[in-house]
Order: sequence, then C-alpha cells, then structure tokens
Amino acid sequence: MDQIITDVNLLYGEELIEKSGDAVWVKNGVIHKVGPKSELPTDLPTTSASGLYMVPGLIDLHVHLMWDGSLNPVETQEKESYEQMIIRAVSNCQKYLRHGITTVRDVGSVNDISLQVAQSVNREIIEGPNIIASGKTLTMTGGHDPFWARFLDGPTEALKATREQIYKGAQVIKVSATGGVYGRAEGESVLNAELTYEELKVICEVAHDFGLKVASHAIGRDGILNSIRAGVDTIEHGHFLDEELIHMMEDSNIAWVPTLYTYQQNAYANGIPDYAQEKAKEIVRIHEDAFRNYFNNDILIGCGTDAGAPCVEHPSIVEELVMMQKIVSENSEVLKTATSNAGKILGKMIGQIKEDYEADFMLVKENPLDNLNNLKKVEQVYKKGELVFKL
Repeated sequence: MDQIITDVNLLYGEELIEKSGDAVWVKNGVIHKVGPKSELPTDLPTTSASGLYMVPGLIDLHVHLMWDGSLNPVETQEKESYEQMIIRAVSNCQKYLRHGITTVRDVGSVNDISLQVAQSVNREIIEGPNIIASGKTLTMTGGHDPFWARFLDGPTEALKATREQIYKGAQVIKVSATGGVYGRAEGESVLNAELTYEELKVICEVAHDFGLKVASHAIGRDGILNSIRAGVDTIEHGHFLDEELIHMMEDSNIAWVPTLYTYQQNAYANGIPDYAQEKAKEIVRIHEDAFRNYFNNDILIGCGTDAGAPCVEHPSIVEELVMMQKIVSENSEVLKTATSNAGKILGKMIGQIKEDYEADFMLVKENPLDNLNNLKKVEQVYKKGELVFKL
C-alpha cells in the first residue's frame, strides 16, 4: 500500500544524516522517495509522525533463536523436547519486531529449527523479523557446539555437508573454524583451528556458487587465517585479529562481526559455568583491544549479539551497541554496524532510510545519535512498509 509519512526527523542514508522537514513516500514495501511534503503526491494516505525520529530497522547478524539466554542454555536445551525447542524459537523470534529489529541472522540451531522458523515467517504463518538462517553449523567431528553441528571430516564431506544445508533451505552457511568459550566443558580451546583450510575452501566455493555467504566462528589466529584464505564472508568474534589479518580482510572484502557483549557476560556475569568464565576472562581484554584498534580500518563491521547465549537475552542489540560505544565513542559509526553496514554485509537493500531500500524502519521518541539507549524508546515499527508494531 502506498503511504506518506510526514512530520518526521530522519536518519537518512548510509551515514545516518539527520534531516528534518522531509516526508517519506512508501510504495510497494519500498522507500520510493524522500523529500519535502510539497513535492509528494497529495492523494495518498498520509500519516504524521509527530516529530518522532525515523531510524532504519535494526539488523542483528548473530543470534540463536532456540537458546533461552539463561546462565546455561545448553542445559535448558538438553531438558526440552524437540517440540518445546521449536516453541521457544518461535517465541523468541516474536520478540524482535517490537524492539525495532527487522532482520536477524540465525547462525546455529539444533535439527535446523531456525530454517523452519524462517520459512514460517516468510509464509506469514507467524510474525517475526526477516530471518537469514544457517540451520546446523558445519563443524569437525567433536568440534565446537556439537549439539547443532553437521560433523564433517575432509574436503569430500565438506562438499556434501554444504550441499545438504543448501538443499534444506539455508540462506547462509555457518562454519566453526576454531574452538569456543561456551558450549563444551572440555575438549576444545579457543586457540585451536578446527576445520582445515582445505575443508573451508570447499565450503566457501560451494556456498558462493549458490549465491550464499559463509560466516566463520573464528576466535584464535590460526582459524581466522584459514577462514580468510578460504574466502569466508564474515569473521564472527575474531578476538585474535592483528594488523596482518586485518589487511588481508581489507584486501578480500571480508567483514567482521565482533559480538563483544556476549563475551563480557561470559567473563563477568554471576553463575556462568566455570569452564566458560575462565576461558572468557583470558580473552575478553584481547577482544576489546582488537575492536578499539581496528574499528576505523577499511573493513565493514557488523553488529551481532549472540542472543540466546548465556545472559544474552532476546534481543540484546542495544546492549551490544552500547558496549561498542564505550570502547570507541562514536555513536553514528556504532549505529551503522546495525543498519547500513549490516545491510551491506548481507548484500541486501536494507538498513537505510533511502530511495529504493526496503521500508523497514522504526519511529522512536528521541534521537539515538544523542544516546544509543534512545533506541529502546520505540513507538512504531514498519516492516516492508506495513505497520507491525505500535505502542
């Protein structure tokens, strides 16, 4: 439906430029034109935003919808039936729109539950954000997060596993290139490279042939290096990034999704499993330093929260943005990680209030460029031009 929204303060375009006095013409779910009200048609339905701020719909590039954000989500998951896990994932999915988050990327779920939730949103069976889901992660036998892994060993198995996920409907391929902090009490280290370069290379080639991107869980340096050489599209976490690796990412147009908040929670929240807290405390300062040192380099940085992980609720995107801002003190550049940067990382026309972009946006009471916590003051949310939430 065509409509015009007037009396709105805009955060316009890639750079979130503040504009007052313009109106927004939405046509067929897309932002058709932004300009003075006097230059827009007078015979279309018109809504006054009453001076609210129009902000692009936020994008969270790293969530796990089936996890509950408790102190130990794996323990919860092990106690639930398959049907209960599906219900939880749907429930978590439905929390996002009312917080102005119109797109999420789910990068790991048991038995491909996230693929079913994504398809249910697409078919309008349930309400929720746009979901770009990987389903199972591709992991070496006995590797990181085995509970939702598709185990593989060797290039031939990597080829088959990637094709399997594509056949099931994955919209992104997630790999575990290193061990992790949380998920297993023993048997893995964040410094260990798990999937080999040869395995990762095959995965990337197959995924790219089918037009899909590859997201790599990579904490330790060796796994990051293998991922970059193999041609992944995003480094998830990336604690041990250094100058050489960053320059390689710049040369290869590889983005970074640092997920700072989740590791702060693992390191310092009371009640986190001891094994995870010990590992997190060893690397959280390294993570902060990497983010501080490389935030202004020539790579795209996207916002991902790891929502669902220990003490990371659905959603936690403002907490992630505030954590970034505490380190680099640049509100607009930080907000871009969840808007225009994230849209570019996904390769989709989302994340901007601009002509020809999808009309995913929210209206908030106060300017988030003054204080990122103003993103929590959501009055209305639009997805593809349709009002999906109103306070």
